[in-house]
Amino acid sequence: METQNIPWDAITAQLKDEANEEQLLEIKEWLDLSSENPVILSEIVNTWSITKQESQFYKPDMTINWEKLMQRIGHSQGRKVRFRSFYKWAAAASILVLVFLAGLKSGDIYLKKASTISFIRIIAPEGSKTQIVLPDSTRVWLNSGTVLQYPNNFSVQNRQVYMNGECFFDVTKDPKHPFVVEGSKFRVKVFGTRFNVNERTCTNEADVTLISGKVDVYSLNNKFLSKLDPGQQLVYSDGLSRVQKAQNPEALTSWINNMLIFDNQPFERVIFYLEKWYGVKIHLDRFLYHKYNYTFKVKTESLREVLQLISFITPIEYKIEGDQVFIKNKQSMRK
Repeated sequence: METQNIPWDAITAQLKDEANEEQLLEIKEWLDLSSENPVILSEIVNTWSITKQESQFYKPDMTINWEKLMQRIGHSQGRKVRFRSFYKWAAAASILVLVFLAGLKSGDIYLKKASTISFIRIIAPEGSKTQIVLPDSTRVWLNSGTVLQYPNNFSVQNRQVYMNGECFFDVTKDPKHPFVVEGSKFRVKVFGTRFNVNERTCTNEADVTLISGKVDVYSLNNKFLSKLDPGQQLVYSDGLSRVQKAQNPEALTSWINNMLIFDNQPFERVIFYLEKWYGVKIHLDRFLYHKYNYTFKVKTESLREVLQLISFITPIEYKIEGDQVFIKNKQSMRK
């Protein structure tokens, strides 16, 4: 393959979220030309996501850049690529290309080398959400600030992912091959179901809420904790777990539909979700903790509009300074 066959301008435009329909079509046609091209594209995306720069990787010296790229994916000058050597890249290439074409502004993706195993890591930046499709067709939504990773040998026979943050899973059913989600508090084992896993660093708690199907929940040392039925939620805190009825599952998972629904939620929980939703850090007066509960929806409203709404029904004042927000009781704010 020759360097001029790679649609550098179109790829660069897409990385910058500036590609038009013609350039997207050009990339798609190039991907269809060879089974090697998705692997090459995955390396381009990998390099971009790590450096976060346009860099000289794309231009102007295509000869030098091409040699660097070929070194990264195992080429040696003067011989053809043996595609067998790329089998280990298959899962990585498929998801990288998929998310690349869907729009990279919604998430950052790169390969993390660990000894002989590579891990694909997907990051949902603060203030945004990311949706991906895994090689087994399982769909995963990542909430703001969430990290999801899985080994490059992920397949229908080996379905295990690792997460930190909040994810909603719609797992492809396969009775013979369980899908395993490992978080920082527990491990969830499923065969095909829809559920939400939420880890709250602010309270050092985590929970899994089952929407449909069945799941088994284990501790990280593989101790069985509980089996969940639809509508149930397991909450894990301070080394202890409890199963309870999920209060308004629709509200808990509304974020995947670009909506926040608060149903009689305490102020501190509202703040936690507003921070993730808008990508800000909110400093809440301790006096306001455990004092007020709220029921309302957020969809297209700005942060200022939401805070203004809260101030109508609660004696608070707020200040927004860049990505820092300060909320206090009216009297303490004026001191």
